[in-house]
Amino acid sequence: MKVGILLFLFGITVNVVAQNFIGMHKDNIHEVMKKNYPGLKLNTNVVNHDYKYLKYEDKINEITVLFFLSEDNRCTLVRRMCDYSNINDELQFLNSKYKPAGKDTWIYEDGGKKYLVTLEEGEWYFTITTKLKK
Repeated sequence: MKVGILLFLFGITVNVVAQNFIGMHKDNIHEVMKKNYPGLKLNTNVVNHDYKYLKYEDKINEITVLFFLSEDNRCTLVRRMCDYSNINDELQFLNSKYKPAGKDTWIYEDGGKKYLVTLEEGEWYFTITTKLKK
């Protein structure tokens, strides 16, 4: 049973990394999340007046995904916070999917644009951030 849950969560984690949300309108993000990532649910309990974002979480609080939005509700940055139980799988995926660009940094191209992926280790969780490379 526990192995099945872990495989399900790994699938969520890897798939959200592989999907490029940058530039996507918030309505499309909702559609993609509902259809492709049913294990992550929108959390509207917390409101931050400094940033526009969508917050998705899994049921056991191992994965949180934040989609930061522009004034016209387009995704400008994706930040995923994950429990350390996922870090080895995440590193393996990042190293296999994207080109290394330094310590805990990767780069990839999609639709003629370059994107930067960074991993930052925190005390209780690690964060993977994806944004357009400037």
